[in-house]
Amino acid sequence: MAVTFAAHAVAQSPSHQPRVITANVQAAAGPVNRFFDFSVGSDYSGTLIKADSQNQLQMVTDELGFRYIRFHAIFHDALGTVQQKNGKIVYNWTGIDELYDNLLARHIKPFVELSFTPQALATSKNSIFYYHANTSHPNPKEWRNLIAAFARHLEKRYGKAEVRSWYFEVWNEPNLSGFWEGGDQKAYFQLYDLTARTLKSVDRQLRVGGPATAGAAWIPAFLDYVKKTHAPIDFVTTHTYGVKGGFLDPDGKDDLLLDPSPNAIVGDVRRVHQQIAASPFPHLPLYITEWSTSYTPADPVHDSYISAAYILNKLKATQGLAQGMSYWTYSDLFEESGPPPAAFYGGFGLVTRDGIRKPAFFAYKYLHALRGETIPSSDPQSMLSTNGQNFTAVLWDFQTPAQGKLGDREFYTRLLPDHAAAPVDLTVTHLTPGTLYRLQLHRTGYGVNDAYSEYLRMGAPKNLTQPQIAHLDYLTRDQPERNQLLRAGSDGTIALHIPMRTNGIVLVTLRRVYSASPNPRH
Repeated sequence: MAVTFAAHAVAQSPSHQPRVITANVQAAAGPVNRFFDFSVGSDYSGTLIKADSQNQLQMVTDELGFRYIRFHAIFHDALGTVQQKNGKIVYNWTGIDELYDNLLARHIKPFVELSFTPQALATSKNSIFYYHANTSHPNPKEWRNLIAAFARHLEKRYGKAEVRSWYFEVWNEPNLSGFWEGGDQKAYFQLYDLTARTLKSVDRQLRVGGPATAGAAWIPAFLDYVKKTHAPIDFVTTHTYGVKGGFLDPDGKDDLLLDPSPNAIVGDVRRVHQQIAASPFPHLPLYITEWSTSYTPADPVHDSYISAAYILNKLKATQGLAQGMSYWTYSDLFEESGPPPAAFYGGFGLVTRDGIRKPAFFAYKYLHALRGETIPSSDPQSMLSTNGQNFTAVLWDFQTPAQGKLGDREFYTRLLPDHAAAPVDLTVTHLTPGTLYRLQLHRTGYGVNDAYSEYLRMGAPKNLTQPQIAHLDYLTRDQPERNQLLRAGSDGTIALHIPMRTNGIVLVTLRRVYSASPNPRH
């Protein structure tokens, strides 16, 4: 006899036919594919090294489990690495050492973006962002010397085994003239060739790849070039965002529109996956080293609860197509267009400048709870796992917002109440009959773990007082909606009826408490 549990906390319309999911804990299909927490993005080195950024990173690594971090401008002059003295180039590794020491102490490894051009190696004044990242083509001889010295220093300080576990990506979005002077493909390919060969000359086991393009561009041409020149390559990287039109908004002034197509983001990832498969290097790993709802650093969709379901929807659809999907970024402590201008301003981060967890944070928190082996599910808005006799389900109900032609700034800066959606009838089978489990159900959506909607109700103040920050922290504690003991039926089954809301996400966990007698009482 199955044990049935119904969650009554969320109002549910009886008109919706339930989504039926059956999870056999003995039908595992291999380890959970952890491509979703492989890496996360950050602002440039000058911001990341600061204490407030490092404190937030500690929280993110502890609670979300990201394993690598990618950020711009490791050679930026903010760290004082490359200097010209008496007509000679000299290196001071102190800033880089401090930054990498801090990352490794937080159990997160660098996914090294080899950029931008230090002033001492610049060939023009071409630059981008508030922090003036020089994007001219670096002096080739001095760039080669820098890369070789950098690699040798890393291996001396951290050991060959450690540095061989890192990734080295050449530049950032060279197909955009803002990031690479002229958007010059030929010049970038030459830079890649020089950089990759230099790294391999230091240690053939260092991993190098590219082209780190915006909009999933240049991949076939890049791989053809690598084949022709025999340049080293270990992986492919590119970027994709979920909005219509354009690729770059350095000042955060554009008003974009979330792309309603199911193919948004997914289409780019699938296309590059296919391009690699059809190339001379069909087995190269693919890492999407930037992705998000929007490439604009001031887009309120980043703050909205809708982003949480969007993230889960796109990750499920790209599973198996990429080895890593690196969300851009973990924090609103981000200075491309200047210091964070308000408590909530549509920043890229999973947390605000004040450390308040956004709804998107909980999408990754719930994914982090997936452990052990994957359980197949035909439901496209679910991910299931089992670890021994324990069970985890991440469920969501993404529905494209009725945005029409309204830009994100007009649409997402107002309250957007949710609605009842089809409930989930989840049956977990092949449990040990009579076993006692602790059920916990966590939920994020409109008004639940939703600091931004509460912030809008406050009148969207530019700056928050300490009591207001404490209030928003309190509202985003992610307390379980249900926390109770359940006993598996005599047939080893627990059935759950879970109400759902539009663009809401739910985490369901069953944790074994102890084995009961052969004749359990319910």
